[in-house]
Amino acid sequence: MLSVKDRIDVEGPEWMRAIYKRLRAAAESFNGRAKSRLAYQRLTWQGLENACIHVGLVLMVAYAVCIAAYGIGRPGLRQSVAFFA
Repeated sequence: MLSVKDRIDVEGPEWMRAIYKRLRAAAESFNGRAKSRLAYQRLTWQGLENACIHVGLVLMVAYAVCIAAYGIGRPGLRQSVAFFA
């Protein structure tokens, strides 16, 4: 079982911490790319409502990019927000 402390560090088995950190890094990377490419950097993360809105926007962009990439016949671009921006 993992437990989060200090908003970043986690406690638990080493193999679970490695998985958590790898997934967190991928998610933060995608969030950062989406916010910088789509001019979301002026939005702030204050409160649960704003966090839900941000997550919803990022997921919509991710799905739209994936659908568009497969629609044009280039599945290799399914994670490339920059190509469609």
